Amino acid sequence: MKRLLPWLTVAVAAFVLAACNSSNPNVLPTPGPTCSPGNIQTQLIYPAPGATGIPDAFGQVIVASSPSPLPTSWDVVVATAISPSGVSGNTFQQATPPFPTPNATPSFSNPQYQSSTFSQTFPGEVVTVFLNNTASTCTPVGPLGSFTTQ
Repeated sequence: MKRLLPWLTVAVAAFVLAACNSSNPNVLPTPGPTCSPGNIQTQLIYPAPGATGIPDAFGQVIVASSPSPLPTSWDVVVATAISPSGVSGNTFQQATPPFPTPNATPSFSNPQYQSSTFSQTFPGEVVTVFLNNTASTCTPVGPLGSFTTQ
């Protein structure tokens, strides 16, 4: 099973990149441009990329960006083998440290932190995170990283 997980993550990532974002009611894959945050650098902070044992109901995904925060019309989409088309979080809200552990340290200076929240649970799954512009029909960009729930 452990050998299958990396391939499953790649398959999920490929499917999500071809899937619609949350602002488009059509559930069929959308050919089109990938969402672009422009010159804004982004990084997954919580849960830290590669982390294991994350609670099934992790509640939020925190992203760092620089030199400015992402617009509030953006959110994250998480995908798993059970939900390969992705589940959208709520649009970004400002977040301030301290953050739950395990978390990552941004690789760039002057990070702005934003949180996208979830009410769903993802028991025992590899969760892959993508950025999504809900004000567009673009394809979510990523993956930013993945982590494993309990």
